[in-house]
Amino acid sequence: MKTYNWRPFLERWSADWAGSPGARAESDPGLGGASAAEGPRGPWLGFAGADPGRIGALEERLGPDVVLPPTFRSFLAVTDGWRPAGTDVPLLGTTEGTRWYGDPRGPQGVDEAGRDEAGREGSSAEGEAAPAGLWGRALRLSGAVDGPEVLLDPGEVNADGEWAAYLHRDRPGGSPERYESFMELMQALFRSFHHGYRDTPGFENDTTRELDAEVEAARLACLRGEAVDGSLKVFADAEECGRPRARELRVQMEALLSGGRARERVVGPLDDPLYGAELLPLAVAPGAVPSEGTAEEFRRGYAAGDRERAGEVLRAVVDRTFRYEASGPFGDAVDRAREQARWGDTEAAWHLLATAVADWEPYGDEHLAPVGLLADPLLGPVITAERGRYLLETPRGALGRAGAAGAGAGAGDVVEDGATSWDDGLAWLADDASPDSGGSGLSGAGDGRDRAYRFVFARGVTPEALAGVVGQGPLLPPAGEDEVAAARSGPEGGELRRVARVGRCGDGWSFVHESRAHLSEAFVPERLTGLGESASVGGESVTVWCERGGGPSEPPSAFHLSYAEDGERVYGFTVRGEEIEEWGELPDTLDPEELFPEYEEEDDPEAVAPGLDPDDEYEALDALSEEFGICLPEFAIRHGRLPTVLTRSWLRTAEQGEPS
Repeated sequence: MKTYNWRPFLERWSADWAGSPGARAESDPGLGGASAAEGPRGPWLGFAGADPGRIGALEERLGPDVVLPPTFRSFLAVTDGWRPAGTDVPLLGTTEGTRWYGDPRGPQGVDEAGRDEAGREGSSAEGEAAPAGLWGRALRLSGAVDGPEVLLDPGEVNADGEWAAYLHRDRPGGSPERYESFMELMQALFRSFHHGYRDTPGFENDTTRELDAEVEAARLACLRGEAVDGSLKVFADAEECGRPRARELRVQMEALLSGGRARERVVGPLDDPLYGAELLPLAVAPGAVPSEGTAEEFRRGYAAGDRERAGEVLRAVVDRTFRYEASGPFGDAVDRAREQARWGDTEAAWHLLATAVADWEPYGDEHLAPVGLLADPLLGPVITAERGRYLLETPRGALGRAGAAGAGAGAGDVVEDGATSWDDGLAWLADDASPDSGGSGLSGAGDGRDRAYRFVFARGVTPEALAGVVGQGPLLPPAGEDEVAAARSGPEGGELRRVARVGRCGDGWSFVHESRAHLSEAFVPERLTGLGESASVGGESVTVWCERGGGPSEPPSAFHLSYAEDGERVYGFTVRGEEIEEWGELPDTLDPEELFPEYEEEDDPEAVAPGLDPDDEYEALDALSEEFGICLPEFAIRHGRLPTVLTRSWLRTAEQGEPS
């Protein structure tokens, strides 16, 4: 609700205050009282307007070149001041009380420099630091020495001639709240007044009825897939005024529109599935490790009878074992999508969810969308911000489908028919090595060329069976690239463990993959254990170990390929530094002489061996993908979660005289 005219806005405020249960109790006789006087058109919290001469006299008193900002000047013409009304701000905005900031007991006199510095470090209501020198030049509108202060800053003037307005509550370490104009600040105070009576029985007026009607209209529009951003603003504005339902609705929308990054706890009875199945798990960040005190504080936020269940959900989300469930056809799609995402086909998983969301049904009037998906360790990463918007723009639920103007939703390229992660190939790993990538890939290191990776593909075995060949124990919960680090930590700070992620792709292939960020051993070709050959028993396997190096303190770069069938090595090659070793009868498409042109001999014996050329690496990976029909699902590896397994070493113990 935005106001452009002072008179109707202030009359509305006066009427709402006069009808509030606390109006009489909160009056302040020392300031003339906050009880609304009777004006010509009803209750009035203001005074008579200041005539042009009185406003001109104020400007003359303030300085020869001072022209008050338009909204404050027009405010004075309607009312020469405003009584306190359900807020903690005292009498403000009178011609008599408006003066340049100079109270020796206020922020300027106490520690102007210190407060300026605090303002630069802090944030205002709009996310901006208070400007330096504010206290020395501000115009003060509030009349009381103690309590919150309203300031106008002539150092910040916008194109409309409005001075920035600040509300300073003098909280420890806090910055003034900034608004674009005096009018915006007054609107914020009006919302604060309403919010203060959010739980007061009998607080009902034209404003509350109008806001509730707007919330309901926005809810229905959102279910129809319409006006997503407009609906979000309606919910946010209504929440500022303390209207029921508004926060639950806003939290759901912001969670989806942020791809799960925006998470807030909304407490309610957990026997209501909106809270128990959707909003409770949404409040927990997957993979976070709460202390016992933090976990207990989380549980205490719920009713005594709900605390045990809240703790169970907290632990399940943190341990990445939480499983989102829904009913009906959409619930069936969720189950199938989870299995697709579990082993890496996040594109197919998304296609299932996107095409089924129209059949989703809400639990009640406050339920807008299946936000609990975001807490599912496998499906949550699939819902990016763009995809979250697509879900919201899809007509869903019986009410949404019935009222939708037409079929379809969102941007057309968000969902592609027949999409699958199996089309990703392998060459994207080399793209990540390009100097132009800026090191934004898997390891998080500063230079994209200093990373390594290794993987084994096996055909004819399940991911679980492959994990059993290369691993030491059962599959662990799914983990993202950044979460693998926690799994690597041994008990009591012992030696770091080797952790790989497991998935499947293409026509019957399974894979185990490790990135350099989590490799704990360097490539030593003389000591390879033949782990890939073991994985090929009863089928075939492809093993690759790539290291990018060549720096002064790094081992030579290397690209190792080994193909095996039924437990026996068939062919392969190792490119290391300037040397190429090959064995078996290689297909022409995998000729290392073609994929990795020989480097010229260096005359300088101390010259550093060249690093792996990203273009050569790209060609080799692309050839492998074409030859065997294998791929690594890029989205799942970069952004998703895959099951993990503790792996055996790929190297045997060094014998005397061998490189360690």
